[in-house]
Amino acid sequence: MDMSQTTRNKLGMPLVGFGTYQLTTEQAEVCVCDALQAGFRHIDSAQGYNNEVGTGKAIKAAGISRDEIFVTTKLFPGYAPWGSAEKTFDDTINTLKHQLTELQLDYVDMYMIHAPFSSLRLEQWQACMELKKLGLTKHIGVANYNIARLDEIMDAGLALPEANQVEFHPLCAQVELTEFMGPKGIVPIAYSSLAPLASWRMEDGQGGEVLAEIKAESQVVLNEMANRMKVPQAKLLLRWGMQHGYCVLTKSSKPERIRDNLNVFDFSISDQDMVRLDQLNQNQAIAWAANGLNPMEVADPLK
Repeated sequence: MDMSQTTRNKLGMPLVGFGTYQLTTEQAEVCVCDALQAGFRHIDSAQGYNNEVGTGKAIKAAGISRDEIFVTTKLFPGYAPWGSAEKTFDDTINTLKHQLTELQLDYVDMYMIHAPFSSLRLEQWQACMELKKLGLTKHIGVANYNIARLDEIMDAGLALPEANQVEFHPLCAQVELTEFMGPKGIVPIAYSSLAPLASWRMEDGQGGEVLAEIKAESQVVLNEMANRMKVPQAKLLLRWGMQHGYCVLTKSSKPERIRDNLNVFDFSISDQDMVRLDQLNQNQAIAWAANGLNPMEVADPLK
């Protein structure tokens, strides 16, 4: 399937991306290659996923021209409660250089601060601005930043992030944040789009059972709609995110599902059904619940 320009946002980022969270290095090497060969042209990685060597091997093995692929990766900012040192300006520069070595790339298309955990987050953001000047990344963004954290960047007189990647699905619809980002031109990217599904992260150790009880109503609604529209529930959720203007990320280790999740351009959800899905919102983040925190609510005072 050809991902034509109509399937990309203003940054040239394909609206459907392949995420690599919870893949081992070995799985990443296989699945990312499968995804690229199935037609994905947007790969979402991170330092914290500990699998960039596999992702890099997959990108190389797929044999697709570099300028066709949009690669995102993220800086883990450091977080004292997890025994992870906060990264300084220089650490941030050196981290991306190391990640590029692991990914076997000369540059990434998007570099993000993974969460606002660190008191050095403004310093880290200035380093991201420098990395863009150096040509080591084409675009810079953040993830898990709420309105207050975006305001800090504006108050410091620094360039705004080009994108913000946040947990986004009908149970966690980020209404105020989305409205805030729109006029400022900050591109919204959704992760954990499939969190409402009964099957989400249900393998041992993946943490999908935490807060599973809040999903009951959404699963009844999704089941009814998907049956009526004759589409898988996963595609329905991805399409809902896209119709709200978000880039969406999907992850699977099954080749047939990888292909299926990419193709969300062949149907649309009616206004009436969009409203019904919007009504499921509980403002409830569940993606990090197994870690015992909501990354959008954790931020040390700035140094």
